[in-house]
Amino acid sequence: MKEKEPIEPDLFAMTDLALIQSIDAPDVAAKFGVYRWSPPMASRAKKAIPRRGRNHFSVFMLIGDEEGGPGFMSGCGSLGEYHTRLLLLNEPDTVDVIEQVGPFPYEEDGRVHGHYLDQLAVKSDGRRLAFTDKPYAKVSPEFQAEIAQVREFGVGNGCFNELYLVTEYARDPIALHNAALMRGCRDPEPEADNRAIEVIDEMGEPASLRSLVQLMDLGPPGFRALVRQIRKGNISPLVAERIGLDTMVARMKEGSE
Repeated sequence: MKEKEPIEPDLFAMTDLALIQSIDAPDVAAKFGVYRWSPPMASRAKKAIPRRGRNHFSVFMLIGDEEGGPGFMSGCGSLGEYHTRLLLLNEPDTVDVIEQVGPFPYEEDGRVHGHYLDQLAVKSDGRRLAFTDKPYAKVSPEFQAEIAQVREFGVGNGCFNELYLVTEYARDPIALHNAALMRGCRDPEPEADNRAIEVIDEMGEPASLRSLVQLMDLGPPGFRALVRQIRKGNISPLVAERIGLDTMVARMKEGSE
């Protein structure tokens, strides 16, 4: 019986993970320019975040990888936490956001309990701002008393500078929409990013994102690249609105804030 010739693997049909796990992964990546995935660092939560549950929202996402590092897994145990996380990550002065920080003591019915902060935002000026998310309907007098004790302990002991109770009424829907958009467009696309910079450098008067996308002539990647330029502060919407193709933007002058 004739021995079959070995079959050459279809490298382009293999997944990135399969290539990484292969002993030939470095050579394959160098030859074909395959993206090499590095596993992120574990979540820093001090309290476990449920991965599933009936009538329960959970999400895990990657943060802190913008500078090329592996980043951290970041978990949210409710939709409210997720929305607040998006808003905090989109604020230009946010350095880091850590979830489920604690426990911080509070007393109830003569017993000491521990409260875990949903998120702790570290700001570029060194401030540490704590946030606890709760649907408005569930903000009871007992919970307010609990939060007051946690704030007194945390601020008094230098654990954080301030504690905020966040309900659905505290989140600006326009800011939330734009934060989600920035999150969705955050991955760099070198060709589109370079072209966006070229088009912005040639800007005189304010222009719509639609017109800039047309000048770039790259389709959807062009729009995403312009969103990243807004995030970087190189262009800015003229009015606070949900960012879209019809949004008018102006080029920011060097040194302006």
